[in-house]
Amino acid sequence: MKVNVALDNNFVINHTDIIIISLKPLTILENVELLKNIPHGKVIVSVAAFLPLSFYKKIINNSEIYRAMPNVNVEVNKGFIALHGEKGEKADLVEKLFRLLGEVEWVNEEVLDKLTLIAASSPAVITELIDALEIAAMYMGIPQNIARKAILSVFKGTAELAYIKELQSIRNSIITPKGITSRLMREFIKQNIKSSLLDTFIQASEELEKMIAKLRFEHKI
Repeated sequence: MKVNVALDNNFVINHTDIIIISLKPLTILENVELLKNIPHGKVIVSVAAFLPLSFYKKIINNSEIYRAMPNVNVEVNKGFIALHGEKGEKADLVEKLFRLLGEVEWVNEEVLDKLTLIAASSPAVITELIDALEIAAMYMGIPQNIARKAILSVFKGTAELAYIKELQSIRNSIITPKGITSRLMREFIKQNIKSSLLDTFIQASEELEKMIAKLRFEHKI
């Protein structure tokens, strides 16, 4: 397979069939003229957050345009990628391309914007949970290399199990009367950990909506 590397944007947009726009929203807004230079008939996929499909359609004519919201796990081909767009002739090709990077789901635009938080940002929260468990394990005397391996295995295995079993079913299959898991869950509830995490995401989602509204209002999108 031949791979061509080019640093010139104009060369790229003229010599590729599928153009993936991977820039921050403000960077795109500052370089609208570049979008206007995209020739007709190209397939455009933007992974920029917040900018709606209608924004691109006003600038780029006669092209299939899609939005995608991936997450960092695409680095190991285990990402979750939300796709949105009016499915044209090349929709299957776009989906096939992103399936190389993980799981793909077609969603409406409102859901895609909200997945910026739930799918794209949440790996940062999960890494903090992993780190906390690793520190706790080391405090208990478990060597770091073993702790890391055990915790990552638990996260991976639990995620796989959650595909086929209800979350409560997994939890209830572990808890025993007066057992260590029961005591652990008691402290979990007592410390309001689940409630705090829920509140954190709800507050973040409200801030996300304000950010989207502010960006679109200021730039008349």
